[in-house]
Amino acid sequence: MINLVQVGYGYWGANVARNAAASKLINLVALSDVRKARLDAAKNLLNGDIAYTADYAPYIDDPSVDAFALCIQTEPSFEAAKKILNAGKHLFIEKPMATTYERALELKELAEAKGLTLHCDHIMVYHPIIRAIKRMIDAGELGELVYFDISRMNLGPIRMDVNAMLDLAVHDLAIIDYLSGGRAPYHLEAIGKKHYGAKETLTYLTMKYPGFIAHIKSSWISPIKERRVMIGGTKKMAIFDDMRTVDKLTIYDQGIEPLEKGEDYGAYEFKSRLGDITIPYIASEDALRNSLEHFAQCIEQGVPSLSGGEQACKVVKILDAARARLATQNGPNDERNYAQ
Repeated sequence: MINLVQVGYGYWGANVARNAAASKLINLVALSDVRKARLDAAKNLLNGDIAYTADYAPYIDDPSVDAFALCIQTEPSFEAAKKILNAGKHLFIEKPMATTYERALELKELAEAKGLTLHCDHIMVYHPIIRAIKRMIDAGELGELVYFDISRMNLGPIRMDVNAMLDLAVHDLAIIDYLSGGRAPYHLEAIGKKHYGAKETLTYLTMKYPGFIAHIKSSWISPIKERRVMIGGTKKMAIFDDMRTVDKLTIYDQGIEPLEKGEDYGAYEFKSRLGDITIPYIASEDALRNSLEHFAQCIEQGVPSLSGGEQACKVVKILDAARARLATQNGPNDERNYAQ
């Protein structure tokens, strides 16, 4: 069991604290937040011998503390993460790991130099259905990957520190990295729009990978909440709809097959292949609990995290390139005709 101190008890930090406190692999030693109201709320919800404090600094040098969970906004988390790693503590950090690739790389290299476990909470990597799809891909059941079509939308909350792509698409980039065995895109395009505040509230990200393409829609201004991943393979196709209460994964034994080439005009064609549609049973698990406990197991076993510094850096590098594309677009008051 590892001794953990959590910093931040906001929108997502509340979920992290609840799962950390309930885990048999983690001892939540202390919870820190600068807002007293949040600490008071935590005291009423969490069980166990937990210290509540506005200042986590004394725990950085506490030899009994093994690790920190950093659940604050992305911009200020960088300096806090460096302090924690420099003190020799393992680190669980919220996504994205940093605002830029250079910062993410600095954290990765610092953790490696210190021999520490750095774990970015790419929670979908630890979802039981994503893991089941990974097993199918590795077994060749889907065939070669052809495309990913992913939609992650909801009505708020609108963040001020990052745009919708950095908030939402980071999940999907981690999914693609995990399912494809770490393939990286060689071309990307991104468009977005700033409707409220200084950050894009709606973005579309399209990428070419070796062997397949991927399209990700991220929105904070959708009237419906959608979490859907569609994966096309040469043998089968899969749809993961995380908003369904049951039967979240559907496998389609369908695809496209070529006909033999004939002599007549138009004889060389393609036909659709229709087969069974199956809904496999996959036991429900808490992906966040899995993420936290994977972090704890990596510390105890001295092995790298699936969503450690390497994967987190790859994800942030893609986001950097996508933001560069967004920056080349017309500003909000420059609605010139596309033909000009």
